[in-house]
Amino acid sequence: MHYSLSNNTYLLRLLPGEELIESLTQFCKDHAITGGSITGLGGTTNATLHYFNSQTKQYQERYCTGQFFEVVNITGNISVEKLHIHVTIGDHTFQAWAGHCGQLVADPTLEIFMTPFPETHRRFDDASGLQLLDLPQK
Repeated sequence: MHYSLSNNTYLLRLLPGEELIESLTQFCKDHAITGGSITGLGGTTNATLHYFNSQTKQYQERYCTGQFFEVVNITGNISVEKLHIHVTIGDHTFQAWAGHCGQLVADPTLEIFMTPFPETHRRFDDASGLQLLDLPQK
């Protein structure tokens, strides 16, 4: 991975074969980033998308491999507990798939903007079955 920092925003370029969640998790640990936002784009030949079924409270998976996919959008946030990232990818027929990012391998690259902000936490919400941002009520 290569990166630069300007005005409290990191610009990161993942190299071929680097996995998004793994690479960004390590980057956050190395730079003591415990809250923030993530956006990006790039390309991949290996992605796993998750869809949260709110009725069963289970994730369904879709594997996208065997061809090149444009990564047209990466959007997410950072908390102490985890990275929460969604992606949209498209194929050569302009068909797109979107969902929670389970795995996304750079091929040839993923370009990420990361803006840190103060420490953020999540807590489990019984009603939704999800870990939601733990923010003060105002």
